[in-house]
Amino acid sequence: MESICLDNNFELSFEKLPHTVRLIVLKDGEEWVCRKEKLANLFSFIEVDQRFLFKGRLQLFKRDDEIVVQVRNAIIGTFSNQTFKEALNKLK
Repeated sequence: MESICLDNNFELSFEKLPHTVRLIVLKDGEEWVCRKEKLANLFSFIEVDQRFLFKGRLQLFKRDDEIVVQVRNAIIGTFSNQTFKEALNKLK
């Protein structure tokens, strides 16, 4: 499982499933919120001029050259597009 450290003891982890990837936000090591998505859609989000990914509790959006993680309308962390792409490449 790949992970990206966020702010304030939050972590974004990626769990590879047979046909999808499960994105999991952990707070102090405990699962807080998750979302399943196809790997191709995650790569498309990086490459294409698409600003938002997901609706609901867990949302990702692009701002300049970084990706912002928002949970329940609160920003919990940011990381670079390159960091996201590297994590996704490890899931192929």
